[in-house]
Amino acid sequence: MDYTETDEHELIRDSVGSIAEDYDRSYWKECIDEKRFPEEYWSDLARDGWLGVTIPEEYGGAGLGMLEMAMVIEELSRGGGQGGIIFVLTPVFGGISIQRHGTEAQKEAYLPAIAEGEMRFCMGLTEAGAGTNTLNIDTRAERVGDGATDGSTDDTGDGGDEFVLSGQKMWISGVKNADEMLLVARTSEFDSSDPTHGVSLFLIPEPAEQEGISLTPLDVEVPWFETQYQVDIDGLRVHEDRILGTEDGGLYLLWDTLNTERIAGAASAIGGGLRAIDLAVDYANERSVFGQKIGGHQAIQHPIADAYSQLMCAREMTYKAASKWDQDEDAGAEANMAKLRASEAATYAADRAIQTHGGNGFSTEYEVFDIWQNSRLLQTVPVTNEMVKNFLGEHTLGLPRSY
Repeated sequence: MDYTETDEHELIRDSVGSIAEDYDRSYWKECIDEKRFPEEYWSDLARDGWLGVTIPEEYGGAGLGMLEMAMVIEELSRGGGQGGIIFVLTPVFGGISIQRHGTEAQKEAYLPAIAEGEMRFCMGLTEAGAGTNTLNIDTRAERVGDGATDGSTDDTGDGGDEFVLSGQKMWISGVKNADEMLLVARTSEFDSSDPTHGVSLFLIPEPAEQEGISLTPLDVEVPWFETQYQVDIDGLRVHEDRILGTEDGGLYLLWDTLNTERIAGAASAIGGGLRAIDLAVDYANERSVFGQKIGGHQAIQHPIADAYSQLMCAREMTYKAASKWDQDEDAGAEANMAKLRASEAATYAADRAIQTHGGNGFSTEYEVFDIWQNSRLLQTVPVTNEMVKNFLGEHTLGLPRSY
């Protein structure tokens, strides 16, 4: 499998890196403190075509692959701030989901707007009672109209049925700023003989403005410009043409999208880890103790080199996962391994960068502690590393189900 970097890839890195350089730590700190979406940054990404990196050219995108998206995310994260992980919400949950599974009408409606930076997405998946067990979600979508089994009717008069949704989602990022939410709900009761049947994906417009949706902010310690929300859904009416894919057949579509989420998360972790390495190297080359640069001491130098080697190994697995996905091969194992190793390597790199900085590593003047917090978060989201190991043990190694 050849995923050697080309001249085009080098150009991607240079172009994306130049955007990241224009937004320093003070910009991101202001966005975080004010819980403000980075509009200027988003506009620059749209202007240069990076929000549509994987969207086909016929819909206004660059027509590149997941490998190139991983490189974009990595470079944005290496540039500092929240630049990389911002890609997961819209270009992945919106762009890739619709590109892979949308109708032609949905593609024409959504993909150009995403590529131009005019539409933002969020994802409504996680529930308190289900966690990573998506089959156990309680959010329900009941059909009303001629196709309903209970005799209920749709009184909209617009043709076609509606669904009425009720439930609760937790830890939802980006919903306040989202133009659309990709919402996961159960449209049929769970059947143990066919457990993957019965889950559907809905495209919800303007989720923060919907009469049937209420938002409760949640406090988290991780520095992030987006607020996390509890999303309560009560009597939300959605037309059937807003189903992505097929009714009751959304679970496999969701897993396809979540593989790219893991790849994107891994790329973000790698970029953040490399950012920590860059800062540690700069500090170690500048800081002198007992008449010598601290970078010349093996107690400083070896951990940094070790962290860098771990990140490079995680990067190889991330690129392999992205390349397999681009070739329409099953990338589940590689995507999960990339997420596992990248999150651990990035956290270790940030930890070593903090240690290199000594007491300054905990100062708000320096960036390394922020990197550690974001890297450590990626060991828990978008899926816990323990669940990744469960997946690999069962589906890759053939061991008995462990949970």
